[in-house]
Amino acid sequence: MSQTKIVAFGDAVTVGTSAKLDVFHDCFQYGTTTVNMVRETQTWRSITARIITDWIEGDVEMIHAGVAGDTSSKGLARLERDVLAQPPDTVLVQFGAEDALQGVETEAFRENLEKIVDGIAARNARPVLMTPTPFSERMTAGGCTLTELRRRQERLSDLVQVVRTLADEKSLDLIDLNRYFLDTRLAYDHLYEGWLPDGVAQTGMASFIAGELLSILGVNDFPNPVLCDYRKAYRDTSGDLDWKHNAFTDLTFFDGQFYLTFRNGAGHCPPPPPSGRVIVLRSSDGISWEQEAILRVPGVEHQADPKFLQVDDRLFVYTLTLGDTKGVAKRRMTYGFERLGPGKWSDLFECAESSFWRPKKWRDQYVVAGYNKKTDEKGKAGFGVDLYQSPNGRDWEKVCVLLDPAIEGNETDLMIEGDELVAYARCGEGNNQEMMVCTYVPSEKRWETVSSGRLIHAPCVFKAGDRTMITGRYCSQSDEGFRELRRDWNAFNYDTEGESVQADPARVEAYHHGLRTGVFVMDGARPRLVMELLSAGDSSYTGVVQYGDEFVISDYSMHEYYPEIKRPGDWNTPNDIYVSRIRFKSRGSR
Repeated sequence: MSQTKIVAFGDAVTVGTSAKLDVFHDCFQYGTTTVNMVRETQTWRSITARIITDWIEGDVEMIHAGVAGDTSSKGLARLERDVLAQPPDTVLVQFGAEDALQGVETEAFRENLEKIVDGIAARNARPVLMTPTPFSERMTAGGCTLTELRRRQERLSDLVQVVRTLADEKSLDLIDLNRYFLDTRLAYDHLYEGWLPDGVAQTGMASFIAGELLSILGVNDFPNPVLCDYRKAYRDTSGDLDWKHNAFTDLTFFDGQFYLTFRNGAGHCPPPPPSGRVIVLRSSDGISWEQEAILRVPGVEHQADPKFLQVDDRLFVYTLTLGDTKGVAKRRMTYGFERLGPGKWSDLFECAESSFWRPKKWRDQYVVAGYNKKTDEKGKAGFGVDLYQSPNGRDWEKVCVLLDPAIEGNETDLMIEGDELVAYARCGEGNNQEMMVCTYVPSEKRWETVSSGRLIHAPCVFKAGDRTMITGRYCSQSDEGFRELRRDWNAFNYDTEGESVQADPARVEAYHHGLRTGVFVMDGARPRLVMELLSAGDSSYTGVVQYGDEFVISDYSMHEYYPEIKRPGDWNTPNDIYVSRIRFKSRGSR
């Protein structure tokens, strides 16, 4: 199998880990005043490599050759050792910001840069020039005066023009990162210390760089997502640990308002009661949110996974429960609530003994995939998925089996396109999970199922133009690497007696921190990564709403609080709710 070797060569912007995770929040490790900085797997380099890997044939290796504090002259001095000795296929050359800060003369910068690209080309590698990030007003927070900021900006502008002119004169590929930041307000606002992209900015710039680089490599159907906004919608401020875990989101736009729902509880899995309640938020702009309602099902062990459905001019929320007042051990039931007016919701009503995922309208009915534990014809117990339908959102009946228990079906989202009904299902158990794509054959009331070849949890499917998109939780390692790390996770947490045992905490941390919210485009049955939202640990479970030419995405994450893992339970930090906006643009458009 062929391998593409890309070297990222530059200064602190190339390094990526010198920036705080999010300039707008404390990002303290849980229980400390230690600030979480961008981790290696959250850098634009790492994310870009994961995206590129999904789009070209063969393996992709992204080699880190950035050094904080480097000017172009220092880069030239280590060109042979750090870059050409690899040897590379493509070299991303990113200098200029440190040169401007250290007062390097324009002509000297040009000479250094020209020697670098000539040296790369002489080894039959492809140099790709990148303009440096801009200097923003945030520099003044560190003691830089406005006068000095303007002087720095002028110096940087001269160096940016050198990069553009050199690319033009030598017919070199150019990725204009400076222009990207000036055109993308979110990225510009997320420059740590006024010039270092934080974790939010790096998630956005990674997709931009990947799109530019893929075009250079001959791939022209990348959807080019732009991260337009990213902000926190909710965190629990009470200090009550019973309500620190905010998770499992959904989103809708109803009657001129955004509605965001999620489970609020003490932890991911059912702890002792109280173990969850559903919170509904409302917003007129998707930016400022207020609480609409708290919805609870009394007497249950666990309440989670709320999902919206609009039926004409009515809005419903459904929630999974375990163990209810009827006394059936671990009874799995979906209940519904109907919105009656501002802040007013109906009493709960039973829907089905199943876990509803995300209802949709198909033909003249509302349909939903629901999963529950049951036994197949051969007596094998497992989680099976059924298709349910309803004429009104309240009365549900089973239509057919979607996935039998042998497949261990779980969270299953439906896509309606014309008369076609397709399901995207998380399947398998333990280390053997993957997402399956199932197409319904109505005349025979059966499903044709194929593997996507990827592990995606809690899939949420939507259309962007004529392309099918998926958001969900995926792993920043390869799927197989993730499965191997999961074995360490299990060994670290449990032995046969349920007690913690010895395992490598670094591998456990790599497993848990590797969980991310990914955005994918479906290429047939194959998902290809296009963007990774800033997230880590217990995370994802998205909702998506199209609003104009943007897609508003809700998810949850613990990345702001993420600690170093030394003992079982160290990862049990708060989770907050986030809302992002992305749009997809054709190449060359602004």
